[in-house]
Amino acid sequence: MDSSYDNAVAVMQRLKKKMQEQEIGPLAKHEPYMNRWDQRFASSALRGKLGGYVFFKHIRKAGGTTLRAYIRNVFKHRGLSHDVSDYEQMITNQTHLNLRNKYGISYVEQEFVPLDWKCSAIDPRWQVSLNVIVLRHPIERHMSEFFFSGINPAAKQKFFGSQRIIQKGQLSNKTYTDILAKFIAQEVPYWTEHSRSDRMESVREKRSGAIFERWYQDNFQLRALAGCSSGACLEKKLAEQRREGKSIHELHPLNQSYATPKAMCTQFFQKDKKVLLFDNCSGKRVEPCSRGCDGPCFYPTIAEGTLDQDDVMRAITALKAFDAILLMEKLSDDDQSTFLNDIMGVPRDASFALKRMRKMNARVIKRNEREVTHFYRDLLTELNLKRLLDRLEEENKFEIEFFHRAVELHDRQMNEWKIETGWKGGE
Repeated sequence: MDSSYDNAVAVMQRLKKKMQEQEIGPLAKHEPYMNRWDQRFASSALRGKLGGYVFFKHIRKAGGTTLRAYIRNVFKHRGLSHDVSDYEQMITNQTHLNLRNKYGISYVEQEFVPLDWKCSAIDPRWQVSLNVIVLRHPIERHMSEFFFSGINPAAKQKFFGSQRIIQKGQLSNKTYTDILAKFIAQEVPYWTEHSRSDRMESVREKRSGAIFERWYQDNFQLRALAGCSSGACLEKKLAEQRREGKSIHELHPLNQSYATPKAMCTQFFQKDKKVLLFDNCSGKRVEPCSRGCDGPCFYPTIAEGTLDQDDVMRAITALKAFDAILLMEKLSDDDQSTFLNDIMGVPRDASFALKRMRKMNARVIKRNEREVTHFYRDLLTELNLKRLLDRLEEENKFEIEFFHRAVELHDRQMNEWKIETGWKGGE
């Protein structure tokens, strides 16, 4: 009886997995995962391309600073340089790419603007790029953003004085949890409704086209990958936003030529501060970077407006083209850490492997797997703020659906890699 039941469950699980795979379609054309770095950039050189990119789609509050530090360590391990001193040399002699860099590999990080969902198919720079993204459960990411950058100092002082807001050692103290619940119930709704309008003007002066900043943006990760720059999708969003599309059409990849990458118009690591970035191309556009950053997907696109199932599928299409789809919930996981090292062509036991890195910009240290994956959702439930949690889930329902499908794609990449490399007896 038990054996028949187990067999039936196994059959149903395989059938469900097959249906899910058919629903979201196959991954991009498969290439070996092992040492994909050398494959990609050697191939770039053979195709006559004078340079390539490591492209990191930085999703805020999803381990982005940790990944940036990791990628910098990869550059260093390979004897490559792409820091401020290189940029200063380019200022002096713009025709000389003095990067101490075999294939002229540059670093580009896209954080504050959306990616066109068709980018991998229409931007030739994508084909000479190694492309990485890290995602996180939407509610955990939104609440992390709130505690990282959405706190009103006056409200914090009123409720907590000089004490930290999240005090894990006090979560069994009813007096403390009552104060914390009142604070969150008051401040999170205000943040979701007003944080963008409160900060928008100052950001517009700082970063052209930014829609992802230190504010609340519903369905954040979905919008980050479902931008539109052409076709009916663009026309619909332009009509909704009552905007003109002239600059979008003019800077569209099909209306441009990309002969030689402009390393000067990419981003550079700060020389002494390992986690900071020198970004000279995402703000005011001046020569020789008048078109903005030189890297895949750095062109105008629209992601604002109403969302539907088509946007979910657009984001999935964009995601499938990434070489590495990572999950913040697994940054310390041995399998994911080894997977990324194999792609980057660095030793699996490298001292800077993700599983060994200190997680950066973390306001709350997570002590176990449950806290890593569910800390904020559990906190809202325990504080009797289920209504607020329900509201956040409803407002971000398309992003949550996208994230679940993204996890399926991550699992598929990991399984393919395990089979290819035999990692832990992959089958």
